[in-house]
Amino acid sequence: MFNNILHFRTGFKPAKIIITCLILLTILSLSSIYSSLHQGGAFTDQGIFYKEIMWIIISWIILMLFSLINYRIYFDFAYILYGINICLLIAVDLFGRSALGAQRWLNIGGFNFQPSELSKIITIFFLARVFSSEVNKGFLRGVIAPFSVLMLNVLLIVKQPDLGTALVLVFLFFLMGFASSNKKRYFVALIIAGLIFSPFAWNHLKDYQKKRLIVFINPNAEPLGAGYTIIQSKIAIGSGQFFGKGFLSGTQNQFNFLPERHTDFIFTVIAEEWGFLGAIILLMIYIFIINNILLVARYKKDNFAQLLLIGMACLFFIHIFINIGMTLGILPVVGIPLLFISYGGTHLLVSFMLLGIFLNIYRQ
Repeated sequence: MFNNILHFRTGFKPAKIIITCLILLTILSLSSIYSSLHQGGAFTDQGIFYKEIMWIIISWIILMLFSLINYRIYFDFAYILYGINICLLIAVDLFGRSALGAQRWLNIGGFNFQPSELSKIITIFFLARVFSSEVNKGFLRGVIAPFSVLMLNVLLIVKQPDLGTALVLVFLFFLMGFASSNKKRYFVALIIAGLIFSPFAWNHLKDYQKKRLIVFINPNAEPLGAGYTIIQSKIAIGSGQFFGKGFLSGTQNQFNFLPERHTDFIFTVIAEEWGFLGAIILLMIYIFIINNILLVARYKKDNFAQLLLIGMACLFFIHIFINIGMTLGILPVVGIPLLFISYGGTHLLVSFMLLGIFLNIYRQ
């Protein structure tokens, strides 16, 4: 009956739809990164492009491997994995590699590994176990206790500094909490308390983080400084109009006006070259992925598996919403990569891991 419902709602099996979407996103990612590494027609930084190809191949292998692992193992080892992740974040603080004013990476065998990205998937394991086990256990045990444990992770990531990832973990806590069987008023009370004390966090922000918030309110405050990237991003997106300028024809991209265009601001490359139509197609692919994850979650009887899938869908949505929002200037710049598109190995591996887990849950 379950398979019949899925066939009726989608026309195809959710697993096939998601694999098809992943193939399309892989092609779009490689073409966008290839284009972003061109300047005035010259292919620069070829090593980045070839490294991304390698990461994509590894990620597809990871997807297949994780699809074979019984998802219940993450329930058994959720707390152990969370402890290992805390140790990795402490190792970053002690021995991590610094770049662009941030210390977020561990160098393992010549590859840069970002434990804060791994925190996202492990946080989903941790919260799925807590919220599926501690049902209606009261405000202190069911909400405050797991939130306090999570804040240790969050504070270590903020120290790197990586405010974007830290916020993602907090958002995951509340979204998965609301989806759990715990009383919703507990989470509402915690949100209200957070809003009351949030103004006191201003003095603890780094100078560049304060500038990003100021620029978010008024990008013209520093048109050649912190506001430069946002201004150029808006120009690039707007200049694409409906059909775009075509592959390798984006002026903001090709003439190097836009920084970080192969990582956090790769959406501007897509919007400039493929226009509003290309951006809508990209969003539709994302909608297909998230919708099918939630569709399987809806009919899954195992509370842990259901929360795993909901956490997965929430993480994907947060990444898409924040990344595209900051390129449009409607959200502050916080350094969140675009899902399955931006250059970067760790976030790509984590995203494919999650979909491998989805495939295993679906097969069960």
